[in-house]
Order: sequence, then structure tokens, then C-alpha cells
Amino acid sequence: MKVTLEREGKNVIKLGIELEAERVKRAYEMACRQLSNQVRIPGFRPGKAPRMILEKTIGEDHIKNETLQRLVPEVITEALLKENLDVITAPEYSNVEFKLGEPLKLQATFEVRPEVKLGNYKEIEVNVPEVTLPADAMERALNNVADTRSSLAPVEGRAAEMGDTVVIDFNCTVDGEPMEGGKADSFVLELKEGSFLPNFCEQIVALEKGAKAEIKAAFPDNYRRKDVAGKEGVFAIVLKEIRRKFTPDINDELAKAIGHDNLDALKESIKNELDEVVKQENEARAQRMVVEAVAHCAEVDIPETMVQREKELLVNQMRQYMQQQGQSFEELENSPEFASLAESKMEEARQRVLTSLVLGAVVREEKLAVSEEEMGPYFAELAMRYNLRPDQFQEFAANDEVRRQVAEEVLTGKVVELLVSTAKINFVPDDACHEDHDHSTHDHSHDHKAEAKEGEEKPKAEAKKGKKKE
Repeated sequence: MKVTLEREGKNVIKLGIELEAERVKRAYEMACRQLSNQVRIPGFRPGKAPRMILEKTIGEDHIKNETLQRLVPEVITEALLKENLDVITAPEYSNVEFKLGEPLKLQATFEVRPEVKLGNYKEIEVNVPEVTLPADAMERALNNVADTRSSLAPVEGRAAEMGDTVVIDFNCTVDGEPMEGGKADSFVLELKEGSFLPNFCEQIVALEKGAKAEIKAAFPDNYRRKDVAGKEGVFAIVLKEIRRKFTPDINDELAKAIGHDNLDALKESIKNELDEVVKQENEARAQRMVVEAVAHCAEVDIPETMVQREKELLVNQMRQYMQQQGQSFEELENSPEFASLAESKMEEARQRVLTSLVLGAVVREEKLAVSEEEMGPYFAELAMRYNLRPDQFQEFAANDEVRRQVAEEVLTGKVVELLVSTAKINFVPDDACHEDHDHSTHDHSHDHKAEAKEGEEKPKAEAKKGKKKE
């Protein structure tokens, strides 16, 4: 087999392949034998029809196509190994010349992984803004606990107030006609600004139990029902009940109700949980900033094709999420805001690709690998998450795509752990984190996906900063 290599653009490779006629002939004859077993030809038992009869029955072109489908992947793999190419896309074939008795000629075009020049990734020093608990963290946590034990109770002897929860019947008309789906009985509504429709709740305030009223409220211009969007609805309501939320006092009785000996024990439990959340958040921040710094020190010329594919993946994920939420992606796509959103997704895609490439380069430099023992806990977690039976788990764990994803997760964790362990991390004050911080326990270390398998592009990786080689 003869192979010629031609580079096109930043990371596109075109292979010219010429395969000897004898090998092509053997592959063609093998295809004939296999097709002869599949095609029913009158007068011949399966597999016994001569080649000439088979060619007349199904056509030589059909046999050639079958031959190429079986032969070309094998030939391409050999060519890639011979040229030591790290490809990240499936091949595109062109200029195929296939004549029996002559060498097979074709061209295959691929994208290869761009070269990454790593900086001193083992000597990274980062200043990490430290997350600390706000002064009122315990108070807010205790209030949340009390709120979970709150209840609604009927209120008698007074009119409705903002903050109450009311039960109403209503019947809505628009343009003097009954609105389809605009009638409800025993509708539960919390009276707060902006709830239901603008200025709707405010008109219920001061009404007493049993009162009947007519409320006028406009449907927003972007209301999901286009037939009433921007129009005024007239609601004939009956206020059937007024309820008020009652929250228990924060004391030993509350603590015992949720399984603690007393209030001090409850506070100690909350303190431990808050401390663990802060610890996890600081670890996640350190991981992100170390990965950012490693990516920033690297040099890589990122092909736009990789960025575009990653952007399409992000947009598709957004589309799927909106569809699951019952929202219209098409409306968003046609809105004026979509252009800026698409631009932000493009930048996010560029950063994700950058970090994926850099982490993959560290993996190869350090010769990191994944063992079956390391993958085991991940499979067990997935089995619990999806409630798989033992027989289902065996099939699940043997799935190539599942194994690739699990290997990717494990490998990402290993490379991030390596980078953090060799970095100098300085935690510095961050006053901005003290107030109203979202203490999420999400492990951001796995937002950075490294390549778990050579020759595959890993589009899920996230990146933050990077220096591109112009």
C-alpha cells in the first residue's frame, strides 16, 4: 500500500492511498461470497451461485460498494498507524478509482488534533479568592429549617394581605368572550408582587372571605398564548379562603422534630454541613483556577472547525433542555437576543476546546491511563442513579460509549488532581463572596474533560482562558 500525505490548513490532512490490485481482488471475491449467501438466486443454493451470475443479478457496482465498505476502514486504519496521525474526525472520501485488476485509489480527508505546546504546568502558582461563610449564615440556615416545617392555616376575621395565600374561583373573558382554559375552581395563589399576572394579586388585597370581585389584568406581550398576548383579561373571582403561613419558633422543640436532641445539636450539624460546603467550593475554585492557568501558559492554534462543532453541541444542548421544559427554542432563535447568545456560546465553545486540548496534552505527557478498578466506583454510581438490575448493569457497563464516558470522567479527575497537587495555591480574601453566595456543592473539577482515548475529540471540556499562537 502506498500512502501520500498532504496538509491543508491548520489541521486538515489529505491522504492519498493506493492499494495493490491483488488485495483488492481478494476483498472483492470475499464480498461476492458473503453476498451470495444473502441473495436468493433461482436455481442456486445460498452461497453456490458463480460470481458471473451474482454480478448479473445484483450488479458489479453493488458488489464494489460492499467491497469498499469492508475494505476501506481497514485500509484507513493501516494508513493512520503508518503515518502516526492523531485524527479527531471521521474521514471524508473522494476521488475513488476502483477497477478490477487495477490498484484501488482514493483520497481521505481528516482533521488531526492540533499541536499543543505546554508551559511549565507543574510550576503553576495561583491566587484563589477564598469562599467564606457570611456572618449570618447560621441564622439563615436555621430560618430555612424552620421554613421547611411551616404550614398554612386559615385566617378568619380580616381581609387578605400581601404574603397571604388565597383560594379563589375565577372565570376570565377577553374582548368580551370567554377565554379558552380561562376558568378555574379552588385555584391556590400566593399574594406577592408579579405573581400570576402583573397587578393581579394587588387587587385581591383588602377583599374578605366570600367576596366577589372583577379584576382586570393584562397578559404580557410575550405570553405563551399568542391569542391573548398583550390583551386585557377580565377575571370574575370569588375569594373562598384566606390562608397565612405559620413558621415554628427556632428552639429545642423544632430541633427534636427533625431528629436532633436539642437546638445546640442542630446548630452543630448545620455548622458541619456549611463547613463542608465551603471546603468543597474552595477546592473547586482552586481546581478551576489551576486549569485556567495551565491553559493560559500553553500555546495552541485552535481550528475554527473544532470551535464550530463545539458551539453546535452547546446550542443543541440548549435546544433539548428547552424542549424538556416545554419552551420553544424556535421563538428564542428568532428573537433579537439570539445573536448575542450565539456569540457567547461561540466564546464558551472556544474556551472548552482549548482546555480539552491542553488537558489532553498533559495526559499524554504524563502518560496517564485509566484502570478497571478506577472505573468501578463510577459504574456503581451510575447503576444506583438509574436503578439498574444486575443483568442490566452488565450490559450497561459493557457499552462502548458508556465506558468511554466513564473513562473520560476518571481521566479528567486524575489529570486535574495531578495539576492541583503540583501547583502552589494561595487563598486570598474575597469580600464579594461573603454576601448571598450560592453554596453549591457541584464538583467543578469534572467540567474539564480530558481525552480518555487517543484519536477522539472530546467536545464536553470546559475552558476559561488561553493563549493562542497566532
